[in-house]
Parts: sequence; structure tokens; C-alpha cells
Amino acid sequence: MEKNALVPVMAVAIVNGIFSPWVLMVFLLYPVWYPGWLPPYSQIVYMMSALILSTLTIMAAGVPAALYERWAARPSGTVVAGIWLAGTVLLSLPAIPNVIRALSGG
Repeated sequence: MEKNALVPVMAVAIVNGIFSPWVLMVFLLYPVWYPGWLPPYSQIVYMMSALILSTLTIMAAGVPAALYERWAARPSGTVVAGIWLAGTVLLSLPAIPNVIRALSGG
């Protein structure tokens, strides 16, 4: 798979990490994953929560693409990228209302 095919996957995952309703759950669980030696500023905790959620989105969306790549006789890089992007978009659907709300200014 081309490296450039990963750019839209990462862009959608970043938007999901910032606007997903699940970011609140990751944020509230910060005592579990946040290092104790860092100051618990809410901006830093939120940024790291969004980063964790973005990374989890990329990892979970990559599973079907990896299974296709493993089981296909001749896997196509374009199909792998499409599966990965489709999985990322599917996992990002709950974030759409928050994205629309942010874009509308409300």
C-alpha cells in the first residue's frame, strides 16, 4: 500500500479523535492512563485523549484491511486502502453531529 493512501485515513481518524462522543469517556478515565508525573491540565489531557482515540480508530479500522491482505490471493494496495478508509469512516460516524455542530458555529 502506498504511503499517500494513509493520509485520508489519518485525517478522518484525527477528526474522529477530536469530535467523537467517546473522547469524553477517554478523558474521564485519565487517572488510568495519564502519567502521574505530568501535570493534569485539562487541555493536555483532552489532547492526549483525542490522540488515543485517533490511534484506536486507525488500529481498529486496519483489522479488516489486514485480514483482506492476509487472505486474498493477490491483494491490491488500492483495495486495502479503500477497506481501511471505509472502516475509519464507519468508526467515525458518531462524530458527524459534533463536526456539523462545530462547523455551524453552534
